[in-house]
Amino acid sequence: MDDLLREFLTETSESLDTVDNQLVKFEQEPNNAKILDNIFRLVHTIKGTCGFLGLPRLEALAHAGETLMSKFRDGMPVTADAVSL
Repeated sequence: MDDLLREFLTETSESLDTVDNQLVKFEQEPNNAKILDNIFRLVHTIKGTCGFLGLPRLEALAHAGETLMSKFRDGMPVTADAVSL
């Protein structure tokens, strides 16, 4: 495995841990734009890196998460079911 992919896996694992924790907080504080922006930024970065590395399936998955966060930004109600997607 080359160094770039290894670094991606390490950083993405850390980012996903953060996203997981932030989603729990966001569910508890659905009007907290700072939490939402942080989740969006992390998922956006993962999506971009997947695209750069030529990982289309992971890129599509990250894009779906980014799209959901965009919907929340646009006012979609934050529910436990929506956050658990």
